[in-house]
Amino acid sequence: MTGWLASLGRNKGLKLLSFFLAVMLWFAVGGEERTETTLNLQLELVNLNPALMIVSEVPPHIQVQVTGPRSIIRSLSQSRLVHTVDLAGLKAGSHTILLGPSAFSFPRGITVSRVQPNPLNLTLAKTATRTLAVQPLLTGNPPEGYEVKSVKVRPDHVTVKGVESELENLKAISTLPINLSNLSGPVTLATDLDFKNLHITLKDQAPILVDLVIIEKIVQRTLPGVPVYASPQAARLNPAAVTVTLSGPFRRLRDLKPTELLATVDTQNLKPGRYNLRVSVHTPEGLQLQKISPPTVTARVAKPS
Repeated sequence: MTGWLASLGRNKGLKLLSFFLAVMLWFAVGGEERTETTLNLQLELVNLNPALMIVSEVPPHIQVQVTGPRSIIRSLSQSRLVHTVDLAGLKAGSHTILLGPSAFSFPRGITVSRVQPNPLNLTLAKTATRTLAVQPLLTGNPPEGYEVKSVKVRPDHVTVKGVESELENLKAISTLPINLSNLSGPVTLATDLDFKNLHITLKDQAPILVDLVIIEKIVQRTLPGVPVYASPQAARLNPAAVTVTLSGPFRRLRDLKPTELLATVDTQNLKPGRYNLRVSVHTPEGLQLQKISPPTVTARVAKPS
């Protein structure tokens, strides 16, 4: 006791100054006008068991209504505030976490009057890891005259982590819909997986690429009324026109006119008379001849006049 009393006698001036400043600060803060405001605090959940996953909706922020000296309130309002909730020790199931005034570490003089949401309700579920096939989901059709030749997705399998009960019977997961209506050639598209309402995350983040090979359809078209010409000698032909069936790319055949085809019979070295001659058709590049109807015509070669 004597030593403690003796220590009070040392540095009296410094101790009196400290006491004086503390009293002045208390009066300055205590006497300052008080105000009320609502603060937005970012919610941060930590120490969750790696074998568990949060399956309930978690608000990104909580709102805390506080009252205190105007200067401190102003400083808090201009700061980035974070409230951390420790989930260590929680097991699978539903949990209610109360957010009372004592849960917040605000400066002296700040009073908490309301917290929203409160309590914080969390549902935790056991997790599992699965490898699933990736299935590209195609919607619509390519433009007229085009078709899908091949589809390849990269990677074709992904490893995911999710709620054990949701993954139990899941064998594959589809991509988001890929619209084909404006695609008319080979293309590689980046897409995402469609997790729908499943609580799933990719174990290894990687882009999902879909390689689409879209080609012009190979179609057939029949063109009637293709005129037939005799060469090199003139001859009267019956019939004078034939019907030609071709195959080739859709657009090339769609725009082809009968007059663009050259159908001929060979009258080389023929004497005057009547002949049954086979019709030949010169096809434009990229098109294939399928049928000529009739395949032969009657040619009358006249005597020279």
